[in-house]
Amino acid sequence: MELGCSVISPLAPHKHTHTVIFLHGRGDTSRNMADALLSRWSRDSRGRSLVDEFPSVRWVFPEAEPRVAETHGEIWPQWFDVSNMLDLTDAEEMQVFGLRGSVASIRRIVRREARAVGGIHRVVLAGVSQGGATAFHTLLHLDDGGGAENAQGELMGLQHPQPQPQPQQESGGDGAQKDDEDDEGIPAHESRLCGVMGFSCWLPFPGGSLEETREVLGMEGGWPKTDTVVRNTPAFLGHCADDSLVFVEYGRQLRTGLKSFGMSVEWHEYEDGGHWINAPKGVDDAVEFLKAQGIPLAEPDEEEEEGARR
Repeated sequence: MELGCSVISPLAPHKHTHTVIFLHGRGDTSRNMADALLSRWSRDSRGRSLVDEFPSVRWVFPEAEPRVAETHGEIWPQWFDVSNMLDLTDAEEMQVFGLRGSVASIRRIVRREARAVGGIHRVVLAGVSQGGATAFHTLLHLDDGGGAENAQGELMGLQHPQPQPQPQQESGGDGAQKDDEDDEGIPAHESRLCGVMGFSCWLPFPGGSLEETREVLGMEGGWPKTDTVVRNTPAFLGHCADDSLVFVEYGRQLRTGLKSFGMSVEWHEYEDGGHWINAPKGVDDAVEFLKAQGIPLAEPDEEEEEGARR
């Protein structure tokens, strides 16, 4: 299934240099996720949102397919169903079907965005809660190519002026690549995502090796032939100790699992912030992580420059 997306284009006059694909949590929508990332509750210590701090980024917010939520007996947008949020391993087998389909859909979006921006090394996968869980399983199923073609950011009208960042609805079908389509000739140093970020999230089916974790979903065509993308992609994890929905112990378990796969993991644990991104410290940390991956940071405004000179 091709997923619809809300999109925030790079801020004029900046050219498109990177794409962040940001997955919402269970029961949320792409538009709400975009609005939340722009809200005053998601600002850094400079009072800026992540969108403000990285004006050359195209922000893509896919929307999960509506599925029956067994815990509530209602139809919600969710990447996969969960039997018991207090024990995420309870009836865990029911998560496989939805997660398999969601990983396939997000993988197609990664490839599409990689073609538009010039390679998977310019794409960040991120997510909150169940969106983060899905983002990490998507990473585990990315191959070296990922669908990268250097289109110099011209395929999707990415450089049109946009005075204010406003989410736009976009269909999921444009430029979509078949799930079993491979790409050739990707340089070794580009065989990675720019980064992967998870906030208040967990790893479904933990405790196994990378091969065992991949095998659980039984993806069509099997799993990637190498571990290059997984091992080369840096990870950022942020979790609040007072998270009452996804307990911080699940976040620590995710950290352990990723390290066992050979990944470099940056772990940040905060005293408060609940089931969300800690602000402002957590947003500051996310800014520093993205900056370290080579994403251009916004220039300081005149007031900040004057303050720095004093």
